[in-house]
Amino acid sequence: MILTPRIVIRLVLLGVLTVLVQISFFGRLSLIGASPDVTPLVVMTIGLLGGTVSGAVAGFGIGLLLDCLLLQTMGASGLALLGVGYISGRYREGFGRPRKSAVALLGGGLTMFYVTAFGAIQIGLGVEADVSALVIRDAIVKSVLGGLLAVPVYLGIRLLLRPALIDDRPSARRPFAPRPLDERS
Repeated sequence: MILTPRIVIRLVLLGVLTVLVQISFFGRLSLIGASPDVTPLVVMTIGLLGGTVSGAVAGFGIGLLLDCLLLQTMGASGLALLGVGYISGRYREGFGRPRKSAVALLGGGLTMFYVTAFGAIQIGLGVEADVSALVIRDAIVKSVLGGLLAVPVYLGIRLLLRPALIDDRPSARRPFAPRPLDERS
């Protein structure tokens, strides 16, 4: 990803919009007793498009803004989303541009990672909360919803960031390519 001032502004606005939509819409939506979480999907997409550094920075920034607006433990979401961004960026750097099926699987898996990492951080910090078997059901439903929403989120953000993506640029082809030296007679 090529970071120009315009693309940085788009990324910042995307992060703010993601947190606001998560809090105002998706946080209030209830499907099978759980609300879908788009923040790990947006961070995953930025990691898949831009690599580990872009994904980790976006994850920490979006998570910190989410923690600030929800008045919850500072840095818990930021640290969990940093991990999501880093893992998705490593996938990108190791395997290249993902297919739609891989995006769906990554969306479900990284949503599960985010939920469990956030819970582990909260428990590690000693935050008092009631824990029951419904937490496991909630995590499973969130990860299934994450898998279903991953492809549309990925395609939408890819369209938004298309000018900055290196893979989507047409390759400069020369009209005449010389033959290799060993073929010349």
